Amino acid sequence: MSVITRHAPLLPGIPVAGAPAAPRPDQLLAPGSLLLAHARPGWAIDLPRHQAIWGPLPEPDLHALSTTAEQMGLVGHGGAGFPTWRKLRSMAGDEAGPVIVNGSEGETASGKDTVLLTHVPHLVLDGAVAAARALGSRQVIVRVPEVRTRVIGALRAAIAERGCESVRIDVAPGPETFIAGEATAVISALEGKQALPAPQTKPPTMRAGVRRRPVLLSNVETFARLALAARGCRLTSTLVTVSGAVGTPGVMEVPTGTTIGELLEMAGADPYLAAVITGGWHGSWLAAGSVTYGLPFSRSALKGHGVHFGAGALIAIPADPCPALVLEAIADYLLGAGAGQCPPCVLGLAAARQDLQRGEPVRDRVQGRGLCAHPTATLAALQSGQRLLAGELAAHAHGRCEVTP
Repeated sequence: MSVITRHAPLLPGIPVAGAPAAPRPDQLLAPGSLLLAHARPGWAIDLPRHQAIWGPLPEPDLHALSTTAEQMGLVGHGGAGFPTWRKLRSMAGDEAGPVIVNGSEGETASGKDTVLLTHVPHLVLDGAVAAARALGSRQVIVRVPEVRTRVIGALRAAIAERGCESVRIDVAPGPETFIAGEATAVISALEGKQALPAPQTKPPTMRAGVRRRPVLLSNVETFARLALAARGCRLTSTLVTVSGAVGTPGVMEVPTGTTIGELLEMAGADPYLAAVITGGWHGSWLAAGSVTYGLPFSRSALKGHGVHFGAGALIAIPADPCPALVLEAIADYLLGAGAGQCPPCVLGLAAARQDLQRGEPVRDRVQGRGLCAHPTATLAALQSGQRLLAGELAAHAHGRCEVTP
């Protein structure tokens, strides 16, 4: 029997086919296997318990910390997967500005950063403080949306527990939008400007940074994993947010190598799925079935199949309502989520949406020319969905739908 009914909330943050948007799937479903091994739904691990579990925080220098991150294969967990050791080493010799923990989590299909900040805040703060000490920085800034009062409260309580440290820790509430978590948008907001992306810069350590000082900016999960790497722990788990047509949407930590099928079963997925999306709204559309269900849900495994891992989101798409309607709803959401600062975002994505409406292949009118990655990533997501749902989209273009009247 289906775990959803027509017009029930389905997509986190996106209404579809007459159904309201589902809430963000930011509930911890069960204790994890590493980062969340000692966490329990509904409460945070306080400082004494944290120290009893993990021991004192080591103070490696920059070379030792970056070498450990390289040996552990630590990459960013906000979506891009940039090697953390490269970010650290790129700042060697600079007068470092603040270390920035990016907890914006603009991806509405992801809840893992919220879970980490509310359940194991000291693990996240440890990683940021270790990086700050190694770089010679005196400040850590944790960026979180101002509407997430539960997260802000957990963070401020954790900071108060830590008392006076050599590194100052501040919470910086900000706007909650899809693109507000883009690295340069975070920097812009911290300087008192709008949370909008600036032209792309590489590497992702911000050379101009905050007030002309280079900063290290990375995702919440990345800093939590850096704290464990600094303690010599092997990083053998994957954080996954499962949503869509499942009985229990939320966050799970599973051993690396757990398959998509196993994750869907653990979340109580609808038995009549049409597809799954991996990575979030900028992710890849895969047909439901044994081939997809047998894929290990990890960054390295999915990359080998040309599939997007992103922020570790997995979205189950049911056969009813029509998956073409779901794709069109996601397209509308992404079209409205951009900054509207450049022609590829404004014109290129609008043209891609028209291609979907006409039931035609989505053409590339963006060509990587956006001021940020949003236009290119959105185009890739729409092309992925169109390839899978070409027949359904063509039927819609001719006024027919065999699923949803």
